[in-house]
Amino acid sequence: MKEKMKILVGVDGSDYSTWALMEAISIAKKFSGHIKVITVYKRGHMDEATKIQLKAKQLLEEERIDSSLSSILGSNPSRALVDTAKNEKFDLIVVGSRGLGSAAAFLLGSVSKQVVSKASCDVLVVKK
Repeated sequence: MKEKMKILVGVDGSDYSTWALMEAISIAKKFSGHIKVITVYKRGHMDEATKIQLKAKQLLEEERIDSSLSSILGSNPSRALVDTAKNEKFDLIVVGSRGLGSAAAFLLGSVSKQVVSKASCDVLVVKK
């Protein structure tokens, strides 16, 4: 029996990351996939990360997707995504084309560019 497709999604609470998660859900439904959602947060922003993760969890449960969630303390979201994908052998990373900006915990404008250039698996950058 074929293993489930493993999809890694970075979320930061922005519309772009929500769109990325929705696209990952669509792919997971088609390919019986497992989605892992990660949120990278800075020190002192754990509550914000928890809210973002709860929103993602609700979406995944509504769509009945096999999933897991992880919050990572750090300042380099692209490295967290690339390292997680490599260490846990993900098939695909899905990110939004932009994030919340420099004040937020997850900077997806530059993050998506870094992930595309450094990932060892396929990357889907979602734009709307």
